[in-house]
Amino acid sequence: MRSFSVILVFFCLTLAGLALLPFLAVKLAPSQTLPEMTVSFNLPGNAARVIEMEATSKLEAMLARIKGVENIRSTSGNGWGRINIRFNKHTDIDVARFEVSTVIRQTWSHLPEGVSYPVISMNRPDENAARPFLSYTVNAPANPIVIQLYTENNIKPKLAQIPGINRIDVSGATPMEWRLEYDYKKLETLGITVRDIQSAIQNSLNKEFLGMAMIDSSESIRLSLISSLLLTLNSSLLTQNVVVKNIGGKQITLDMLVTVTHREQQARSYYRINGLNSVYLSITSEENANQLELSKNIKEKLKEIENEFPVGYEINLGYDATEYIRKELDKVWFRSGLTLIILLVFVLVIYRSFKYLLMISLSLFMNIAIAIIFYYFGGLEIQLYSLAGITISLTLMIDNTIVMSDQIIRRHNMKAFLAILTATVTTIASLAIIFFMDERIRLNLQDFAMVIIVNLSVSLFIALFLVPALIEKLGMNRELGIRNSQLGIDRRSILKFLIRRSFLIPNSKYVFSDFCVTLRPVILA
Repeated sequence: MRSFSVILVFFCLTLAGLALLPFLAVKLAPSQTLPEMTVSFNLPGNAARVIEMEATSKLEAMLARIKGVENIRSTSGNGWGRINIRFNKHTDIDVARFEVSTVIRQTWSHLPEGVSYPVISMNRPDENAARPFLSYTVNAPANPIVIQLYTENNIKPKLAQIPGINRIDVSGATPMEWRLEYDYKKLETLGITVRDIQSAIQNSLNKEFLGMAMIDSSESIRLSLISSLLLTLNSSLLTQNVVVKNIGGKQITLDMLVTVTHREQQARSYYRINGLNSVYLSITSEENANQLELSKNIKEKLKEIENEFPVGYEINLGYDATEYIRKELDKVWFRSGLTLIILLVFVLVIYRSFKYLLMISLSLFMNIAIAIIFYYFGGLEIQLYSLAGITISLTLMIDNTIVMSDQIIRRHNMKAFLAILTATVTTIASLAIIFFMDERIRLNLQDFAMVIIVNLSVSLFIALFLVPALIEKLGMNRELGIRNSQLGIDRRSILKFLIRRSFLIPNSKYVFSDFCVTLRPVILA
C-alpha cells in the first residue's frame, strides 16, 4: 500500500474518532457495581440480641440459599435489623428480586409477632443510583411548599425534556399530610378505640406483591394488588370505603368517626439562604450520558427559565460533579502538554529536525483519535480511572513511535517492530491480571486497563504503517537515503512472520524459540 493511501486511511479514522468524541460517556466515577439488595425491618421495643436471634438470623439463613448470592452480611440494632445481599455478576437482578420477596413471604409467618414486613431496596449494576451530578437550590420569599410546587410545575418539566437526564428530584419542603381528627367521647360510646381506626387504615393501605410479568424479552413490570383506598388517597372519598367496625350488623365507616384535612406537616427544620426559604433540585444523568455536555445544556436551559421567574425567585448552583471532572481533564491536558513539550525539546536537541517533530506529533494525535473509536464501541467510560490510564499510556505510545522512527532513520529497516510488539504484548499481559481480581476491584479498574490496552494496540498499527508513511511523505527518506522499497519488504516480511507463526499453524511447538531467535539480531542491530 502506498504511503498516500496509508495516510488517507488513518486520516479518515482520525476524523471518525473526533466525531465520536462528544458521544463518550464522561462522568466522575465508574457506574458499574455488583447487584446488591438490602432487606430491612423493624421490631420496636426489642434489644439487638433478641432481634438477631429471633428475626435476623432466620431471614439471613433463608436468603443465603438463593442462587447467585456471593456475600451476605447483617446488622441488628435496638428495634431494627438489616441484611445486605451481594450477588455475582451473572445474576439477573429482577429474578433475584422475585426470589428474595418469595423467601421473605414464606419466612414472615415464622418471625416474632410485631415485626414489620421486611422492605427490599435494590442497587442495580447499571445504576449508580444515582448520585445526582448537579444540585441546585431554589430560593424565594415564600413558604417552602409553595416554592417546591412552583419548581415541580414550572422548572422540572422543562428540564426533563433535555436528553440524557435520568431523574429530577425536588425536596426540602415540609411534606403534606392527611390529618384525621376524632371525638373521643363518640368513640367511647360506640366502643371503638384509636387502635381500631389505625388497624382499619393500615389494612386498607396494604400493597401485596404478586410477582413479575414480562412485557417483552427485555422489560418486566412489577405486579401489585393495591387497595381502592390507595388509588383514591388524594380525593375526598378516601374515608368512605374504610370499614372500622361492625356493630349490630351496621358497618361503621371511617368518615362517620373522623374529620379529614389535607395540610402541611409541622416543620422540623428550616433552610434559608440570604434570609429566603429554599428547596433542593437534584439532577441525575443516564448511565451513558456525557455529563460535561449534559451539564452545559442544563445550565443553558436554566438561564432561559430564570427569565420567567416571579419576582424574588432565584436559583443557585449547590453542587456540580463536572467541576471535578473538568479539573481532572485539565490535569490530563497539562501533563500531556508538558510531556509533549519535553519530548519536542528533546527531539529538537537530538535530531534538529522540525519534520521529525511533526511526524511524532501527528502519530500521537492520530493514535489517540483512533483509540476513541474503540472507546465508543467498547462502551468505555471516561472517568477518573480511565483518565489516569490515558495519561500513563501517552508515554508508552510515544515510546513505540520513537523506537520505530529511530530504527528507520538510523538502521534503514523496520526490524525493531518485533521488539516493540514483544514489549507491548508484555505490558498488555501484565494489565490482564486486573480482569482476574475480585469483582469489586475489577469493576473499578477495568476501564483503566482497557484504555491502556486499546491505546497500545493502536500504537502498534501506527508504528507499523503510519510512521513509515509519514517519513516518506515528509521527505525524510530522501534526506536520509532510505529506500522505500526496503521498508515495504520489511513490512511484508514482518506480517508474513506473524501470520506464519500464529496459532493457525498446527505444528507450532517451536514458535516461541523461533520468535526469540528472530528478535536477537533485531535487538543487536
